[in-house]
Parts: sequence; structure tokens; C-alpha cells
Amino acid sequence: MEGTYKVEENINFENFLRAMGVQDEESIQKMIQATKLVTLKQNADGTWTQETGLRTSTFPLNKEFEDSFGGKNATGLVTLEEGKMVKTYKIGDTTILTETLLLSDSTLTATLVTADGTQATRRMARE
Repeated sequence: MEGTYKVEENINFENFLRAMGVQDEESIQKMIQATKLVTLKQNADGTWTQETGLRTSTFPLNKEFEDSFGGKNATGLVTLEEGKMVKTYKIGDTTILTETLLLSDSTLTATLVTADGTQATRRMARE
């Protein structure tokens, strides 16, 4: 799962960003451009770090952690089993985002689902 991946295909990603609160077209295009490369790495302490052109986040596995989305505090939980990483983010008791990363050979597929069910898929190739 560790590595740097280049986004090759976005499916419904613009609608996903709108559902997450990004409304203006210029901001949506900037976010798409800024997230063309995604790096995942496992740290010496067992945590993982995900880097994009927008943000860097470090998180533990199987343990809740604090994060933020759009200026709102959220609680995250990440699991990793057999080449599949699942990240769930909640504000209070409401799940606002679920991201599933699935590695198959050198392709990483991210499936993102918002609270209202809007789904996007991003396919990435290992650099």
C-alpha cells in the first residue's frame, strides 16, 4: 500500500466535492489539480501518513483520532486488512465521509462516499 500514486481517472469527483461543501467551480478545479499525486507511507511508530497537494494527515490504525473537514472537528478511524484501507470520518454520531483504498497490483482505487450517499472513484497508478 505504501508508495506514491498518480491519479489517472476521476469518476464523479466534482459532484463528490460539491457534496462535501466545495461549491465554486474554480475551487473544485484547484482541488482536482492539487490532488493529482497521493503518497501513502507507514511510519516507524505504526501510524500512516497520506500526503496530497492539499494536505498531509497522519493517523493511527484501529484507533480513533481527531481531524477536521471544512473547519469542523471530526473523529476518524482507519483500518487496514489485506490490501484494503478503510477510513471513516464522523462529526458527532454522523458519518460524513467513508474512503476505501484498495490496492490491486500497481493500481490504487479510492472510493469516497459522503453522508448523503454521493460516491466518487479515483483510480491511481503507482509512480
